[in-house]
Amino acid sequence: MSALRGLQRLSCALARQTCSRRSPAHSRVSAGFVRPSGARSLAVAREPTLLVQMENPYTEPERRCVLCHVTVDFKNTQLLSQFISPHTGRIYGRHVTGLCGRKQKEVSKAIKKAHSMGFMSVTHKHPQLMKDPNVCMIKHLS
Repeated sequence: MSALRGLQRLSCALARQTCSRRSPAHSRVSAGFVRPSGARSLAVAREPTLLVQMENPYTEPERRCVLCHVTVDFKNTQLLSQFISPHTGRIYGRHVTGLCGRKQKEVSKAIKKAHSMGFMSVTHKHPQLMKDPNVCMIKHLS
């Protein structure tokens, strides 16, 4: 063990003599490790890789309001029934329908007016309107 320490001290002393001729950046000696004089850093100059700009394939297309160019009327029960739950009769929220704030408010007011005037049932969706295609990508349990 003492022979090993003596060898380390000797190599440190030799390293100090050879490193004194070099710049201060090369004179690092740490915990008995001596960098061989012929060793250089392994950093190799590489050509920069050209990155290809492409769209994110995982982004979903932006959902737009389907009623922005349509007039909402309380007498159009077929349109209004698309925005209520078929089993409970509750009005779907904006996060489900995908409508803008203004049209969501118009639809909910028209549905409430249709309920009060007797055009639509309050508790459930009319059975004739159950098979209509979905306007706003709502997935119902079958």
